[in-house]
Amino acid sequence: MSQSIGPGGITCFAIFNLIGSSVDEKGMLHEPFGLLPIGFLLLFLGGLLSLVALLRLIINKRRTGSNA
Repeated sequence: MSQSIGPGGITCFAIFNLIGSSVDEKGMLHEPFGLLPIGFLLLFLGGLLSLVALLRLIINKRRTGSNA
């Protein structure tokens, strides 16, 4: 699952850069700001899930006594 969450965060940052920002004639900034916190959240969750999966793998190998 973490293999799809982390790249989803990177995709949010890429889309943010592709859409870009603009300032209208009234001086109002228009940008897809919502993509930034979603991107950071997905990157954090992807890293956390990867760490949990790695720890589970290490613990299971120690319990079974496997060195492979």
